[in-house]
Amino acid sequence: MVKIDKVLAKSIPQITLVEHTSDCFDRFEKVIVWKEHLIDKVCQKYNLDKHLIIKRLFLTVAFHDIGKANIDFQLKIRGQKHKLESHPLASVPFIYHFTKDKPLLEGDEEGFYPETLAVVSHHNKLYETVYSGYKLMKIQYMEDKHFIEFFENLNSYAQKLNIPNWQKLSFDKKIIENVNTYHIFYDNTLEVITNLMSEFANQRPMLRDVFLLFKSILHYSDWLASSRNTTYQYFVTEQIEDITNKMTAQLAKKNIQFKKWGNFQLACAESSKHLFVQIPTGQGKTEASLLWAVNQNQRQKIIYLLPTMVTTNKMWKRMRDFFDDKRVALSHGTAQYIVKENTEIEADKLRTHYLQNRSFFKAVTVATIDQLIYSFFNWGYWVMTGAAAYNAKIIIDEIHIYDGFTLGLLLKTMECIAPFNTQFALMSASLPEIIKDEIEKILPKSSYDIIKETAFDNKQRHILQTEEGLIDRQIENIREDFKSGKLNKVLIVCNTVGKAREIFDAFDDITESQKMLYHSQFILKDKQWKESILDDVNDKTEGFIAVCTQIVEVSLDIDFDVLYTENAPIDAIIQRLGRVNRKGKKGLAKVIVCRENEVAQKYIYDKNILDLTFGFLKEYINKLKGNLQEKHFKEIVDKVYTKETLPESYFKDIQEGKELITNLWHKTVKDIYTLSAEEKTLQGVSSRKIDYVTVECVLKKHFQDLNFDEMLEQHQYDEIRKYTLKLPLYVAKNKDYFIKYLGETGIYLLDIKYDAIKGVSLKPDDSNFP
Repeated sequence: MVKIDKVLAKSIPQITLVEHTSDCFDRFEKVIVWKEHLIDKVCQKYNLDKHLIIKRLFLTVAFHDIGKANIDFQLKIRGQKHKLESHPLASVPFIYHFTKDKPLLEGDEEGFYPETLAVVSHHNKLYETVYSGYKLMKIQYMEDKHFIEFFENLNSYAQKLNIPNWQKLSFDKKIIENVNTYHIFYDNTLEVITNLMSEFANQRPMLRDVFLLFKSILHYSDWLASSRNTTYQYFVTEQIEDITNKMTAQLAKKNIQFKKWGNFQLACAESSKHLFVQIPTGQGKTEASLLWAVNQNQRQKIIYLLPTMVTTNKMWKRMRDFFDDKRVALSHGTAQYIVKENTEIEADKLRTHYLQNRSFFKAVTVATIDQLIYSFFNWGYWVMTGAAAYNAKIIIDEIHIYDGFTLGLLLKTMECIAPFNTQFALMSASLPEIIKDEIEKILPKSSYDIIKETAFDNKQRHILQTEEGLIDRQIENIREDFKSGKLNKVLIVCNTVGKAREIFDAFDDITESQKMLYHSQFILKDKQWKESILDDVNDKTEGFIAVCTQIVEVSLDIDFDVLYTENAPIDAIIQRLGRVNRKGKKGLAKVIVCRENEVAQKYIYDKNILDLTFGFLKEYINKLKGNLQEKHFKEIVDKVYTKETLPESYFKDIQEGKELITNLWHKTVKDIYTLSAEEKTLQGVSSRKIDYVTVECVLKKHFQDLNFDEMLEQHQYDEIRKYTLKLPLYVAKNKDYFIKYLGETGIYLLDIKYDAIKGVSLKPDDSNFP
């Protein structure tokens, strides 16, 4: 056995426990400043003594790794044979000893100790049976001299950092003599959580918020110390001038001279409140939100949330044009692959990079809305994503797009976050008053500014007509526009994959370089290829036809000459209009709105909303001879979406979404536990309420050609991700397609014909989805 002459905390490179703890203290000093607003708000809301909280936070950081001073951990870190050990559990006697006499919430016979809970879970998730296999673990701690040295360093730093009301701490052998660390943890901290929830029902949110504060500050201090990161930036430091300079440079590359910000953009910049930004698509809402986010920034992160992964990827690239790209994160289901393909991060640093992206660790994070909602499901790295959302500038783009259930989840999330110095910018070209009324239950009128631009009200970019027939009857008209010199970049938007394929097949005589089919049922690799083609449409000198589904509706910066679309809800129509004559520089773009088919009425949209949309569009088009201005679309939105026209189920879904989070906290995760994958599956917990669940799939063609078995053995999941696509579960389980379930990855292996031009070839009845 090797002689253990010093207590190591890290092995490569070798760093002693005292050295690592000192590094944590150095970071802690900065973290406390970064999190000052959150600490203040938590203390104010729950009537806690700020000086006591800072002292306890210091102790949490101080003792989080002291359990490494045990023989078995020291053998393990040196590569020697050792017995069962857990250094977080071995740290419990110390942190509990120095906090037990004054719990932050005290019941009749027990107390709430977030310090111990944070320490014991800083390397794993917290749940009801955590460490149950360690009940009989016996710990042989190191010699007293190592603890005496540790405490001397601790006291020195406490004085250096001016920890409030500090009294010198001394090592006492009794702390670790004949103790069962599991029972100290379980009996005094974990088991009592349920009892405290019953006794202090009206203070239950405190348990979660305070635990989140303690664990997140520990993570920030520990992660930064472990990585030896000296350049980390918690919040954005860019100012309006920086955003202006970046914008000027971007336009210069396109030979465009930046003149000045628009009135509505300056109004956003000057606002110190929440924002409702109601501006047409393509007019600079994104830049307006950034001006708001950087001005009067109180050490706040920027979190930019969008509805889909496709739009999130695009926005991530745009944000890297405005901010230091090393400080801009991307977070969604396939983010790892996108980041790896679009950055030059060293392979050995990728894991850390992915972790920081998933946990909203960077100064700017672009994510799908689901990532924020998941943090309030206590899912994944919920402590870090939740803490990042507190005292942040959160931009929610296209807020109108969510169904009632997801909107309810989002509203509950906003309700939880808003009291902690978090500000929201809610953006939409078509925000119905009925949705604004729901939002105002969370954000009172006095707390936000509505940003509109009256100059846009009379702006006209399109000339519309409605057609009672289906879009199939427009094939020859589309062909004529494609061949014309003026309207030769044609966008066709269908409501289902099946209909899009059918329309695309009607143009078999057109060369592949002049047409494209784009829908949700392509592998990731081919989606990216198609998105790059769409990005370059404006530069094409020949005609082009793009047949798409709703996938093009949100935040894609594309600009076609003419639009043929199936009827859809008015807000979706407005989004589709935003992909044609986007900047309003092409005169009046031709738009044909055709009747939807029965499949869309049955599977995709509410028939009543479809009928109202088409009816009001037809009415306005007849009255104005197709010359609808931006104000007219707003009027139609508020006529289509009212309490009378929306089904009762919509408002029930909003309420169900709001209640889901509270119910999860109370019944499943006891406010502070992490939701397990099994619980998530069994309870059907999701951020979307849809008629079908989608799952990741890989096709036999790719599985065989690329030797996926070997890639799975080598854990090359990023490479595999290139070839996955999402399909409804009922399709994946269909015996005509199903081969096997790859349990380790959660991916279904299917035998379906596929090509990069058309995507998967499903039977007609299996293609009734957007």
